[in-house]
Amino acid sequence: MTSSQDSDNHRRVFVLPNRGTLPREAIERIRGRDVRARVQSLAKWAGPFKVVLFLVILFGLSYLAVIQLKELFFSTSYFELKKIEVEGLKTLDKDEVVKLAGVAPSMNILNIDRDSIRARLLLHPTIKTAAVHLDGLYTLKLTIEERKSMMYLKTAHSFLEIADDGTVLSIVGLTEKDLPIITGIDPGEKRIGDSLESCDEFHEARLWVTGLTPKHLQGISEINFSNSQNPYLFLLSGVKIFPKDLPDFQNRYLFLCALLDNLRKNKVEPEYLDLRAPHEIVIKPKRIKRSMEGRDLHIDGG
Repeated sequence: MTSSQDSDNHRRVFVLPNRGTLPREAIERIRGRDVRARVQSLAKWAGPFKVVLFLVILFGLSYLAVIQLKELFFSTSYFELKKIEVEGLKTLDKDEVVKLAGVAPSMNILNIDRDSIRARLLLHPTIKTAAVHLDGLYTLKLTIEERKSMMYLKTAHSFLEIADDGTVLSIVGLTEKDLPIITGIDPGEKRIGDSLESCDEFHEARLWVTGLTPKHLQGISEINFSNSQNPYLFLLSGVKIFPKDLPDFQNRYLFLCALLDNLRKNKVEPEYLDLRAPHEIVIKPKRIKRSMEGRDLHIDGG
């Protein structure tokens, strides 16, 4: 009997009672239990929700801070450039250099690109080196080194003004600058800013120009390098000189001046003086007494 009853109990279907048939207190307990279950379920999401809300607030505040900083740095006068200084000027004008640099007072210092400014300055043929830096917070300092004009190089149609490093500074012709005139060199087609460093004759001419003192150059009107190994020169008086070499010309320059002065006193107008002989100076006269016409003078070389 007992085993049969147990089997019947296992097959019995249990039906939950309808809430409408339960006592009021039981219904309230069941409802409270449901509410607590829902609250517990929502509590599981409270942590991630707080994190997301915090990140949203943080992002919003950061965005507002960036907007405010951008307004402070780029839309106010606090970071405006107030002064521009230029150092190293010798021939260039300050306004010309500032305009070439592309800077001006009231520029925002945060927008200044020093590399671009330096590159623009170096486009000018006269500017050899350039440095750009801020001196304090409101002063931009441009420090430049100018190339030095060294000679005029006569070409078929004009005179090239050449710097000491071989850069062509101008092609407008002779100016008021007191520079030696070099002839006999064909540099080819050159534009302003081009270099003569690849021209061998230029290097020889530079040796002569830098080796001669201002006193020497004052008396010379032209140096010709059509034959760079044997250049010749013209004095301001028009006399042509064939020097042995640069050191010999330097050493005998004063003696040469005294000799020319003595020839003028004796009414001898030389066509050229040749200093290349070992121990004497050969003089080719233009006009001389008839008894000496057609003869060269040979004078001990001093």
